[in-house]
Amino acid sequence: MHEQQGFTLFELIITLAIAAVIVGVAAPSFSTMIQDNRLSAQSLDFVAALNLARSEAIKRRVRVTLCMSTNGQDCTNAGNWGQGWIVFVDNNGNRIRENGAPDDIILRIHGALAGNNRLTGNVSIANAITYLPSGDTAGPGNGTLALCDSRNDDALSPAIVINITGRPLLTRIDQTAMTCV
Repeated sequence: MHEQQGFTLFELIITLAIAAVIVGVAAPSFSTMIQDNRLSAQSLDFVAALNLARSEAIKRRVRVTLCMSTNGQDCTNAGNWGQGWIVFVDNNGNRIRENGAPDDIILRIHGALAGNNRLTGNVSIANAITYLPSGDTAGPGNGTLALCDSRNDDALSPAIVINITGRPLLTRIDQTAMTCV
């Protein structure tokens, strides 16, 4: 006869208690990691949209505009970039895409940012960014966008700086004049 070996009920309860403590300690760190990764991915999505708009303007030899959009079809002046954006060929150069306009071809649609994150621009890029066929921006100068989440921490939040030549630069908000609050 062989004696069966296994865990006693007491050993199983102790093991589960230790596992619960470890999970309880790790959960806040995991949540922070998810928020940090979400901010990073969202800022890279916006930079990719800027690069697409710039390269399409050069390639097509027309103005290409990136504007805020809540429905993926029209530009809006209300809200912030976090509600979504579109990249479109802006043949008439008015920085507005009218739904059904045959010349204003949509190149990319991006929906609202996850996590209720906010992407706000300063005055020069408050609601639209237009690239000229030269690849330069059609604006008054440099522009900055701030990407913030519920933590409102300027040291953790990315900022996207667009210079007059249209090139985006990723940095942190605390290195710019923008703020999350």
